[in-house]
Amino acid sequence: MKILFVSSGNRKQGLNPIIRLQAESLEKVGVEIEHFLIFGSGFLGYLKNVFKLRTLLKTHPVHLIHAHFGFSCVVAQLAKGKIPLVVTLMGTDILGHKNEDGSISLRNKLVLWINHYFANHVYEKAIVMNQIMKDILSKRKNPTYILSNGVDTSLFYEVPKSEALQFLDWDPDVHHFVFISNPARPEKNFPLAEEAVKLLQERGYRVQLHAVFQEKSENLKYYYSAATALVLTSFHEGSPNVVKEAFCCNCPIVSTPVGDVSITTAGIEGCFIGPYDSVGFSAQLEKAIAFSTASGRIKGRQRIDEMGFDSQIVANRIKRIYEESIGEK
Repeated sequence: MKILFVSSGNRKQGLNPIIRLQAESLEKVGVEIEHFLIFGSGFLGYLKNVFKLRTLLKTHPVHLIHAHFGFSCVVAQLAKGKIPLVVTLMGTDILGHKNEDGSISLRNKLVLWINHYFANHVYEKAIVMNQIMKDILSKRKNPTYILSNGVDTSLFYEVPKSEALQFLDWDPDVHHFVFISNPARPEKNFPLAEEAVKLLQERGYRVQLHAVFQEKSENLKYYYSAATALVLTSFHEGSPNVVKEAFCCNCPIVSTPVGDVSITTAGIEGCFIGPYDSVGFSAQLEKAIAFSTASGRIKGRQRIDEMGFDSQIVANRIKRIYEESIGEK
């Protein structure tokens, strides 16, 4: 079974690590994966890739195309011909790209309308991250699967805190919070994390916030293992991988009620959901400090097993979707 992954190539560090890890997990279950990367900005920039992809498919046959995220899915749809297509919609492409004040610009409303139109009326099979996204696509008549991205449990695991602190050269007498995302992206809402940590510092807590961006995947386990908690303050997410990575490392979590985080963390002692204001969010950070002091780590690895988040389990589910799609054709 030969599958062509279609996704953006605009990232400076190359292929999106989530997509790369998914491809690797599929290869482990016997699926041959090749990649077509899209270069360009805006809808028109993406459309220029339709002809390139169509030309490639004429000379390079595949059994199915799997497109990831927003306009990459539109390009694949316009270029695919009779080849089966599965799309993965990952969050902002359906939920919207918000500004720092939580609003959506006119330009991004147009982007959202295009993505909603194709998702509701055109795509054959769609994978979404959570029930909220599926509900938004209520006009779909074709199959929609809720299947969040898996996590490589052999890559993410807890290491002794002393070892992690030494690797990162962090002060062991400070409570460290990690923000695993690009702080410049407005929808990630980094200012809330900054303001909440600052309030704790003003109250005498020895705390430090670390924005971790473009770090190698193999090093992230040290950040999760050294941290008092992962901090997630986004306006919108699908099913954030950072939460599953934190689970693997048994790292406490403090998050806004975004995406499926309230569901995936429900009942786990050491995971806290905070509001979108700095005072309320800092109170949840304070709870995380108390938990870390008393108990240290959460039972996150257990939740990975309970919810089937292991990347190989997810890969087998995706493989079955491929087989259904190819069989129908």
